[in-house]
Parts: sequence; structure tokens; C-alpha cells
Amino acid sequence: RSPAFAVGARVRVKDVEPTGHTRLPGYVRGKVGVVEALQPAHLLPDTHAYFLGENPQHVYTVRFDSHEVWGPDTDAFTLTIEMFESYLEPAA
Repeated sequence: RSPAFAVGARVRVKDVEPTGHTRLPGYVRGKVGVVEALQPAHLLPDTHAYFLGENPQHVYTVRFDSHEVWGPDTDAFTLTIEMFESYLEPAA
């Protein structure tokens, strides 16, 4: 299926507490970033690890500002993380 987000889209990382294995970093949950690149679909390790299916999803390179992630007192820099589509939602 088509990707849910385009390069340049503002996205919010879902603020969830998954049980079991996840590749969703806790420090970006609830944070807003910008899609920088779209990667090919890959199997989702969160379901594959429990034999619940491969569940292939688009993977996005999402750029975050350090102040968004760690607050105003941190050094200014950008951070990029590859995020599976199910981890993301549109940002308001």
C-alpha cells in the first residue's frame, strides 16, 4: 500500500507503552518530528518476534530537534531515527 506520510510531513510519535519487544524508542514517544526520507517497507520486528506475522510497513527517517526531545537546556542539534509507520501519527 502507499505510504501514509510524505517527505516534509510533520509527525508525532505515538505515546504508547507496548508490551514485549519494540523498536520504538521511549525518549521520542509523544515528540514531534519531520519526515526526512522514506525507506522501503520492512517486516515489523514487534510482531515478527512473537510469530504474529511479518506485518511489513513503510519505514521513515524522522528528524527531531534536540530541544523537542530533551528540552531547552540541551545543546542544539538534530537527531534522525528510522521509525515504522505504525509508530507515527500526523502532527497537528
